[in-house]
Amino acid sequence: MNFVSNIWMIVQEFSPYLILGCFISGVLSIFLTVEIVQKYLGKKSISSVFIASFLGVPLPLCSCGVIPVSAYLSKHGASKGSVTSFLISTPQTGIDSIFITYGMLGPVFAIYRPIVAFISGIIGGGIVHVVDRDEPNVEDISCEDECCDDNQESKLYRILHYGFVRLPLDIVNPLILGIILSSLIIVLIPSNYFEMVGSGVLGMVIMLFLGLPTYVCATASVPIAFALYTKGFSMGAMLVFLMTGPATNITTMTVIYKVLGRKNLLIYLSSIIFCSVSAGLFFDIFISSEKLILSDYTVTHLISYNMKIICSIFFIGILTNSLRIKYYTNPVSLSVTTNKIYVKGMTCSHCVESVKNSLNKIKEISDLVVDLDSGLVQYSSEDDLAAEVKENILSLGYKIK
Repeated sequence: MNFVSNIWMIVQEFSPYLILGCFISGVLSIFLTVEIVQKYLGKKSISSVFIASFLGVPLPLCSCGVIPVSAYLSKHGASKGSVTSFLISTPQTGIDSIFITYGMLGPVFAIYRPIVAFISGIIGGGIVHVVDRDEPNVEDISCEDECCDDNQESKLYRILHYGFVRLPLDIVNPLILGIILSSLIIVLIPSNYFEMVGSGVLGMVIMLFLGLPTYVCATASVPIAFALYTKGFSMGAMLVFLMTGPATNITTMTVIYKVLGRKNLLIYLSSIIFCSVSAGLFFDIFISSEKLILSDYTVTHLISYNMKIICSIFFIGILTNSLRIKYYTNPVSLSVTTNKIYVKGMTCSHCVESVKNSLNKIKEISDLVVDLDSGLVQYSSEDDLAAEVKENILSLGYKIK
């Protein structure tokens, strides 16, 4: 019963803020498009690095979802420094994760986290800008992606669809897992169990080993960080986990190595490690206190208990709908054509949409099917388009199995 009650308490605490964050993310999806980002990131001056980091902070893209966007920006003329800055700052935060951070870890931490993401993007991108001035290969400056297509649907519909359908599809599995793990940690591990090793540099090193190779999205990482804090890890150590977990994983590092090269991959990792540990130590020494961070479960909020219940029920409905779409909708028939290839590296609906948008530009293709779980890309065509299809997919940063 403690396990279930903890899950319900966690859902109550963050559901109002996550719902608000999802709505604002939907608004951003309409007005902060890839075309706009590309327009400002194409500059060769150091200002593009600042702009890239600033634009990346509010975007709700995970470390894998940001890969095709970054590949597109690189292909369309963005400097390597600005692409690196965008790759560092974007997955660490998003409007949805900022609001859930406020709901569970307090207002000070919710402000501090995006500031650190912004600074780390500037540092990593700035170093790349200085040490690697090679010009990117620009193939096509025009934007033909979904953001630039004429869409007959109303903006309100597109905002609500992105915020409460498409975005939850990307975070539903890791978010549910994060909630379950946080409840298990709270129930099974005694309070302050990690107090001896959870603070200072040692606690941050532990979080580095936990966060660097694994993937956990910026939103789903918050309940886990909250649970680990209650067991003795400092808020600074939690910051290290919240930066490295969303921003790095094996797949992302492999693609960055391919797109930007080994030297820039080392700069990318080094800047994240340096900034996370430095920011964590700064927070623990100069900011953290019992008056500024959460105690027990709650931060002082103005939201009433009844409103939390309503938001929790609505949030559960969103998750249920996402699971229904993901696992219980009738799949598109995969037997209509023999043109099949398998793509490695797709992890979310952003990845699927990127592949679809790229391949739909090939006029001869019809009956296109992209399956996230298996990585299958299937299409009909009268001509042999295998080479062109593979080239399009590889240009997005993915691999062919």
